[in-house]
Amino acid sequence: MGWDDERVREHVQRLEGLLDGLDPGAHQAVQSLVELYGEALDRIVRLAADASALAGDELVGHLLVMHGLHPETPDVRVRRALAALEGFLAKHRTSVEFAGIDGEAVRLKVATEGRAAASRPVLDAVERAALAAAPELERVEIEAPAPEKVLITLDQVRSRV
Repeated sequence: MGWDDERVREHVQRLEGLLDGLDPGAHQAVQSLVELYGEALDRIVRLAADASALAGDELVGHLLVMHGLHPETPDVRVRRALAALEGFLAKHRTSVEFAGIDGEAVRLKVATEGRAAASRPVLDAVERAALAAAPELERVEIEAPAPEKVLITLDQVRSRV
């Protein structure tokens, strides 16, 4: 078929909406089909010379995760996703440190240069990247130090007037 990743994402979104509207019998039929395809994927992974090459494809990687067949652990995938954000984070004077995985949550430590807190768009980008890399995780817990309070003395205010 030759779909690009954007078309795959759109198709998955549409499919998720359709699945939500299925009656229980149809849902069970879809589940049985998914299990059958999962078994086929397992055989492909076992026969492949390099399963990591298969996992490098976004769609195939997600299917491998869904069936518990991905050759890399979630922490390896999240760390790689964070490394890919380094340029973006540097522009925002922000750093992110992988702090671990607890159950279905990935913990990250976010710090910024200076006294400001990380902006919401930066935090959103970090969260999206982590969950895209490890879709089996349900949430991202971000630890960020509170911004330092800035004390401006009355003398400083007067000197500017």
